[in-house]
Amino acid sequence: MSKKNDLEAYLGKDRVKEKVNLAPYLTMKTKTIARYFFQARTREDLIAAKKASLLLNIPLILIGVGSNLIIVKNKLDFLVVVNKYIHKEIIGREGDSVMLSVSSGYPVGKLIQETINEGLSGFEYHLGLPGTVGGAVFMNSKWTKPVSSFGDNLIYAFVIDNKGEVKRVEREYFQFSYGFSILQKTREILLEAVFKMRKSDPPILKETAADSLKYRRLTQPTGIYTSGCFFKNITLLEKEKHGLPTTSAGYLIDKSGLKGLRVGNFYVSPKHANFIVHEGEGETADLLKLVKLIKKKVKEKFGIDLQEEVIVI
Repeated sequence: MSKKNDLEAYLGKDRVKEKVNLAPYLTMKTKTIARYFFQARTREDLIAAKKASLLLNIPLILIGVGSNLIIVKNKLDFLVVVNKYIHKEIIGREGDSVMLSVSSGYPVGKLIQETINEGLSGFEYHLGLPGTVGGAVFMNSKWTKPVSSFGDNLIYAFVIDNKGEVKRVEREYFQFSYGFSILQKTREILLEAVFKMRKSDPPILKETAADSLKYRRLTQPTGIYTSGCFFKNITLLEKEKHGLPTTSAGYLIDKSGLKGLRVGNFYVSPKHANFIVHEGEGETADLLKLVKLIKKKVKEKFGIDLQEEVIVI
């Protein structure tokens, strides 16, 4: 029996595809071919995919909408799972707050619009953030005006561990910090997260979200192929050590004279230097050359080693 048939024994007949181009599933739109491809629509699908991966010894990669992700390999001999598990419900109430359970495949934009309309405060500053709830928790996605992170209101969650078992974990488990959650180390899969949302007036939330989105559009490129901010901002310690006015990686790239720098069909955005833009049909070798050149130039000018914020496979 073929590996595809083995996978379908766990995941369902005709639900596993072979040799799928992942470009449509990545916001950078780089081409790579997945050996096995599966769309998980339910909690049970995600659990089954993890267990099948373990039992059949096939590496698994989970994708939401493919933002904050760069795949540079031409072929992946993996099981690539696209997370389409979309569900949310209020599971408790406490004074002027509600406990909202949200599945990991829930699109962040859809969630924010719905919670705003429902008068639930907690996500409004993140309007315009691409991706899914799973990705936003994994990266602890952040906003700067004011400083806020996606995990701020998380109370507890359910994850699939590396043995394929489901466990409940409390907020402390995630060790949230700037652009970080423990899932980046454990590689466990988020199933659902429960957030404490405060009741508020929809018009106020809409105004706050609109202001945040306006600033995002003024300062970041939109409507293009990109993975979002490519490099991590530097630490406060590095900022002070080098006498810099900001921790912004975009500032370092800009002041190194790299806005508009191009290799092949990839270039540094003239609008925000921490965004790398893909014009389409580019070779990932050129992307890697551009990344290497950016890091080299910043190192030469500032003595700082930039670290990728995106996940590179």
